[in-house]
Amino acid sequence: MGLVRCLAALRLLLAVLFLGLLSPGMPAASAGTLDRVRQAGVLRCSIIANGIGLAVLDQAGNWQGFYPDMCRAVAAAAAGSAANVEFVETDAAGRFDLVRDGTVDVSMTSATWTLQRTASLGIDFPVVYLFDGQGLMIHRSQGARRLEEVRGGTVCVLEGTTTERNLDNWVARTGGAFSIRRLRTLDGAYSAFFNRHCDMITSDRTGLHARRLLNGSNGTDHLILSEMLSKEPLGPMIRAGDRQWFDIVRWVVLAMVLAEEKGLSSRNAADMAVSLKESDDPEISRLLGLAPGMEEAFGLDKGWAARVILQVGNYGEVFERNLGSRSPLGIERGLNALWTRGGLHFAPPLGW
Repeated sequence: MGLVRCLAALRLLLAVLFLGLLSPGMPAASAGTLDRVRQAGVLRCSIIANGIGLAVLDQAGNWQGFYPDMCRAVAAAAAGSAANVEFVETDAAGRFDLVRDGTVDVSMTSATWTLQRTASLGIDFPVVYLFDGQGLMIHRSQGARRLEEVRGGTVCVLEGTTTERNLDNWVARTGGAFSIRRLRTLDGAYSAFFNRHCDMITSDRTGLHARRLLNGSNGTDHLILSEMLSKEPLGPMIRAGDRQWFDIVRWVVLAMVLAEEKGLSSRNAADMAVSLKESDDPEISRLLGLAPGMEEAFGLDKGWAARVILQVGNYGEVFERNLGSRSPLGIERGLNALWTRGGLHFAPPLGW
């Protein structure tokens, strides 16, 4: 192995093994969320038990799914390891308060980014990690196969959400004879539907897939209609006013997207660091912490993105194992594919 390769491999190894501890020459972080995370050595991340693929406790009591993995990704960057997460379970009504009052550092749930929420709730949405849409799940016995074939009935919905408002608008537009049953908890809404107290239930389509599987249905009894009532850009939430933390959370997700675009994954990152040449893609060098400048923007160490990729994976890995082809849900990437494959995920360059 040549000297350049040895040095590259050693630098990556040190970046991961030292778990993000600051070196004396690293810029000091301004007071804020990053300071708190560093001092505690743990990221506090709130999630909602949305169901299989999104967020669910396994038999060992560990949180699994897309949202817990996003918590782990931020922890890998800011707290030194993907394992340094304290999960805080919440519900749709309490998720905003936990962020606003500083009880958690970030919330990874199916929260829709809206202007009203950003302007009035004291929270920020740094990035979109799931491009979703509001859908309807019905009992197959109703006979409808398309939205236009639905003729009235009772719709269950979680109250106090954008989902509820979108449903009200849809009913008003269609003029249909729909009865809306508003439930205070997500579990209550799905329980009412699966116990046939409602003809339909509406939520984000990823959530409908997750809950259908959690209920034990293979799709034979319950159909998720392909049409969408609205677009739903879902993203992490943080407390407003902390620009440094805003940038960190945003760029953790974007680094995962860029890593997928560059073919960099948890399986090959270490080998690529060894075989990387100076003439190779500079963006890969930056993601692996082998090029200067990555630590200057946020006050993190050079290895933050490498840890995210090695310990959690690129965006495609996280999506596929939890929601996509490698998961029980089998949801197509669709809008969540890379821009090079007809999707909406696009990461700006890391360098000049």
